[in-house]
Amino acid sequence: MPFIKAIISKLSVRYIPYILVIPVLLFQALSLAGCLSTSPALPNLYIVSFTKNATSFPEVRLGYFGMCSTSNGTVAHCLSTARSTADTVFPTLFPDLNSTQPRSVLTPSTLQLKSLLSAALILQSQIFIPILAGAGVLFLAGMILLTLLKRNINNPNPDKPRQGEMLRAGTMGSLCLSTALSFTASLSTSETAGALQYSALLSGVSGDAQLVIKPGMALQVLQWLAFGFTLLFTMSVPWLLRGGRGGGGEKV
Repeated sequence: MPFIKAIISKLSVRYIPYILVIPVLLFQALSLAGCLSTSPALPNLYIVSFTKNATSFPEVRLGYFGMCSTSNGTVAHCLSTARSTADTVFPTLFPDLNSTQPRSVLTPSTLQLKSLLSAALILQSQIFIPILAGAGVLFLAGMILLTLLKRNINNPNPDKPRQGEMLRAGTMGSLCLSTALSFTASLSTSETAGALQYSALLSGVSGDAQLVIKPGMALQVLQWLAFGFTLLFTMSVPWLLRGGRGGGGEKV
């Protein structure tokens, strides 16, 4: 179509790297939102899951800020676990097992679930720190600084000759640090989840009482993809800033 061809002809290849911003922000947001609700796909974005070999024992899935319970492979409930304890999340995750009776008369499965929830909450708050959130904030800061830097390159202020250098340093610093944090989050999550998976085998417990820990592969893939796209965009920034009116080149 002539209209579409006219638009494409006016687009410069310089703008292609900006497409990378979309998957970076999308994958980071999905990774952080895992297990916060029962919305489609979110319950499947978990760091690790906990269950036991017993057939009827439910599964607990752990995200950065949320937790889900499943029964027979079907997601039942999800909730945000910020500043929560096992006693506060248990009634929402397992309403059918909730009891107002004293702890001393609770069923063994209920006691095991509460102990499991307590351990999962400790892992969530002290081990699986949401470093990826920091990477996202720094990436957004880098994008804002990049916008200001491009404006400065195209319309330099003679009264502030060092402003461009400061903006360039801030842009590259924010994006490079975001890339480093994204890599750290991806690697630490993968390694820690893998270690937890095999730690259950060292407990010496077998049979129905054996704890089964599984890493969430979908979330790990999203995190590594977010890191890859962040790295590609950061590497493309110097190319995006070539030219500029201040240097006699084309407008960036």
